[in-house]
Amino acid sequence: MGPEQAAALQAQYARRAGPIGLTVEELDFEHFPAKNGYPGIPVKAWIRFPNCAELVDGEVFAWTAKAAEVTWKDGPVTYRTWVWSVSGHEKLPIGGHESAH
Repeated sequence: MGPEQAAALQAQYARRAGPIGLTVEELDFEHFPAKNGYPGIPVKAWIRFPNCAELVDGEVFAWTAKAAEVTWKDGPVTYRTWVWSVSGHEKLPIGGHESAH
């Protein structure tokens, strides 16, 4: 098995363990309440797994001033994970206003 195959296998096993999202303490919903929107906003997001990260195509249906809940599919399975927001993202209505950048 070559290094590329080993890395792909490691990433596959890491994904089976499930994504690592933000904690309730990090999200701090008391001070940063979540907002919801539909339809979802298409995004590319880095999702952390044990020992690796993967850039996924997903959608955001919920967000705060500092984080977004990314929904994406991996085969037949749908995941949702909170990640830190990227400042200046043009499409996320942070704080109720379209952010301008």
